[in-house]
Amino acid sequence: MRGACCFFSAWLLVGAAALPAQEDPAAVFAEANELFRQANQLRSSHPDQAAALYRRAALRYENLLGERGIRNSKLHYNVGNAYFQLGDIGRAILNYRRAERLDPGDLNVQRNLEYSRSTRKDKLDSSGEGQVVETLLFWHYDFAPDTRTRLFAGAWLGFWLVLLLRFLGKAWVPREIAFGFGMAAALLLLSLTYEAIAEHRTTAGVVVVPDTVARQGDGQTYEASFEDPLHAGAEFRVLEERPDWYRVELPDGRRCWLAARDVELIR
Repeated sequence: MRGACCFFSAWLLVGAAALPAQEDPAAVFAEANELFRQANQLRSSHPDQAAALYRRAALRYENLLGERGIRNSKLHYNVGNAYFQLGDIGRAILNYRRAERLDPGDLNVQRNLEYSRSTRKDKLDSSGEGQVVETLLFWHYDFAPDTRTRLFAGAWLGFWLVLLLRFLGKAWVPREIAFGFGMAAALLLLSLTYEAIAEHRTTAGVVVVPDTVARQGDGQTYEASFEDPLHAGAEFRVLEERPDWYRVELPDGRRCWLAARDVELIR
């Protein structure tokens, strides 16, 4: 687990002029970094003091995200690290997911997200059908968007290069190579387009309380959907929104209603 806090500040200065003058955002960020550093030093010897410092660091980072309205993947990553050290797996996963949405190619975010998922109580594996699809389309699910973009550019360039060579009379270049490059480019472009549309249309979320009862309807009087409650860090996608409730689908395909107060959405 990468616990070190990311240090970056240039982007804070860019937006400082548009922010209220009460606190300098660069100063807030520096304070949060220092709190996180002190917490790391005390984590083994004085865990209670370290927890208090991690909590203060998370609140200062969130001040930049909330009151200041700054959107930055590294900042969400820092918040996720602070909450992970506090044992708050729900908010750690929530912030890693937000960081991932802003920068899908960040390997540190991916590693910490996967590690956090491995520590949560609920093991909500994808349905059998979903696993088959993910196996067949591994290049869509396993490669980050920026990697697929580079692969698409390479395949597209290769396609036209082979055509050019054949046009210049290089008959030794098989036309099947051009076909292979063209198919690869088409599939990668389809993958990128599908992901962009799906991200725009899909709202996802995370359970952020220690546990919550999944219900069969949008109210406390409805029976529980499952024998056991869902726990912090359980992820879902939203199917329907009603006042104070969300109808959701879990990664394993099960559907239920969750109280809005127990979850946060990835926006």
